[in-house]
Amino acid sequence: MRDPFPVRRVLLVLGCALATAGCELDEAHVYGIAQFGGSGQCGNSGMTHTVHTSTAAAFLAEFEAKEAAGDWDSTETMDNGDARGTFFTDASKQASGDDVASNAGADEPDVIYVHTHGSHSTSPAFSSLSMGNSAYGCDARTDENMLWNSDLQIAVIKACQSGDYDTWLNGGYRQQFTTHDSQFSVWNAFHGDSSCGNHVTTYVGDYAADSFYEGVGENWIDEAWDDSEWSDDDDCPVSIVMGSGGAVRDDMFEHGGFLDRKDTGAKTGSTIYFVCGCDPSSGRVLPD
Repeated sequence: MRDPFPVRRVLLVLGCALATAGCELDEAHVYGIAQFGGSGQCGNSGMTHTVHTSTAAAFLAEFEAKEAAGDWDSTETMDNGDARGTFFTDASKQASGDDVASNAGADEPDVIYVHTHGSHSTSPAFSSLSMGNSAYGCDARTDENMLWNSDLQIAVIKACQSGDYDTWLNGGYRQQFTTHDSQFSVWNAFHGDSSCGNHVTTYVGDYAADSFYEGVGENWIDEAWDDSEWSDDDDCPVSIVMGSGGAVRDDMFEHGGFLDRKDTGAKTGSTIYFVCGCDPSSGRVLPD
């Protein structure tokens, strides 16, 4: 794999015992939320970006090809109004939570891809994703909604501020949406704002095609990073990997894939990987 830039890893660790993931069907869901501001929709019309569904289709196409070849089991698409906030909500956090809904919930498959708008807070620490159906909640937050304690193992989130460095430092992400025995191990997202356009469709498809057997974290940073010629305008992808120690998290980041999901053990610590010095809008310059 290409290595054109220095990648920094930072660790937060707690001690505990190992957990073993089970073996089930390989399933992938995509959620492209492109339509906003209309009847029954969330947000306002200025948030509408049709490319959000195009990138979701490009990501899923690679899984559909594997499915046709007999190497993947199931693929599902929940775009726009079908992308409900309840599908990103665990029932233990909100009674309406339906994240294990068959062929729809985000904790029902092994892999998800989401393209939408996002935001973050550092105190309290959380990131929030904009949903597509106002009847089922317009914001899915990492602290108040999400708990990945069923089947989900890898999440790829194309949304601004969905993996903020300071949110991570202040206890966001792993502490909010995993338990020690969760299977979930990878949250690929963005620190700061990220650009949107047809180029995203291209790199998302390339990323999915290249990441079935290795580099599920490293390839994300390689493909999604953009060093803008303007200050404060870089695209700064991050990969947050949860597990029992730095070595197993490094192994998942570098060598894990959609079809080669490593057992990272108990989710007692996390490592955040990023491009040193990346400087986005709506986020601090990442450390060297």
